[in-house]
Amino acid sequence: MDPIPSAINTLINAIQAAAQPAGQVAAAPLPALLALAGQDVSMVLLGQAAGGGLNLGLPSGQVVTAQGEMPYPDGTQLLVRVLAGAGPDAGIRLQTLQATPPAAPAILAPLSQGEAAGLLASLGQAEPPPGLAPLVDLFRQLGGASAQAQPNAAQSGAAQPDAARLQAALPALPAPALAALKTLLALPPGSGQAATASALEAWLNAAPASSAGAGTRSEAPPSAQDLLQRFQGALERHPEITPAQAGPLLPWLKTVLAAPAAGPGQGDAVQNPEAQAGARTPAAPETWESWIRGSVKALSDPAVSPQAAPFHAAQAKEGTAFYELPLPWAPQGPLQLWVESDRDPREQGGAKAETQRVLLGLSFTNLGETRLGLARGPSGLQVRVWTEHPERLEASQAAVEAELKELGGSVDLKIIRLSPGPGGTIPSLRSQVTGATLQAMG
Repeated sequence: MDPIPSAINTLINAIQAAAQPAGQVAAAPLPALLALAGQDVSMVLLGQAAGGGLNLGLPSGQVVTAQGEMPYPDGTQLLVRVLAGAGPDAGIRLQTLQATPPAAPAILAPLSQGEAAGLLASLGQAEPPPGLAPLVDLFRQLGGASAQAQPNAAQSGAAQPDAARLQAALPALPAPALAALKTLLALPPGSGQAATASALEAWLNAAPASSAGAGTRSEAPPSAQDLLQRFQGALERHPEITPAQAGPLLPWLKTVLAAPAAGPGQGDAVQNPEAQAGARTPAAPETWESWIRGSVKALSDPAVSPQAAPFHAAQAKEGTAFYELPLPWAPQGPLQLWVESDRDPREQGGAKAETQRVLLGLSFTNLGETRLGLARGPSGLQVRVWTEHPERLEASQAAVEAELKELGGSVDLKIIRLSPGPGGTIPSLRSQVTGATLQAMG
């Protein structure tokens, strides 16, 4: 099953283009191109040709069919160099010099940039919207970082995070926002996360140049609100940083500044509820369910989440859903939630059996990166747990499977090792969702 039907897939194609080395595609020896040999020409990638290859639009309006492939979505603006072949029958070659994908539709911002930081910022307001009051209470119950305490931290001289905390939070930033942060900090694009965190720590701890001089610490530590305002001003002084790149930065920094610092021996308690056993009584399952339902409802409500709600409404029409929910105990690492259904939600009646799949992605202190997949259909319940440390769950596998069988129906539970990909990292659930397809239980 393709969980992203055509309407959503068309939108998602707009954000899939990534920087690629210049490539070449071979084209037929057309007179229009022969006249342009040796020149750089702008073209538009129109899509796949009926007989294979690609359709490219010339500035004159003529369409050229080229043999080969390009890793760009339809509508990409291309700058190509027209190269004549070595012999009379060698044809024409088009060397790709530059590719500019079409702008991502605004409706896809929650998918391309994330939405957890925005919701967490709303929960942290001094006076959150009335519709968020139940969720604020849930965060107070579940989190070591109380949502009610966050505005106070933002308004007072809260301790500024050190490089270690900043580095732990950096993976939550989308790649364009991380690149913009490096630009603001005057770092080379290839700087690692450790160097970026150290530079940001120095920036946060340095007094404004107008008061104490750059690189020196002011006598009275600035409040988090002062730092956010100074950060906003710094972004405005960098016109090369686009609003789309800068969008996630302020909510992210606000979240980092609002999170309480971990005391000696408390690092795991802030990062994960597993390490807090004995520190406080675990919440009842219905409380966790209410937290997920409340977060999903808030992100789908236009009055609470005007940017995210249209995206979720569009997905609902296609029988899919993707959410990023802020975790009460680890704001920098949201819970990623994907839901898909085999049944078209626009169908009325009928006896077609429906299969629903849910895939969750999050990080645990003891298990590492973890994916939990659930699929319920006519054949029963399938459960898949992908984790970096499956050996830590295998001892309890039989007990969990027995408990699930008490709910009725057959149960198929498997625990699988989650291994890094070719690049040495484990892809996030978001990166899978923004791919061409996602088979939740594949």
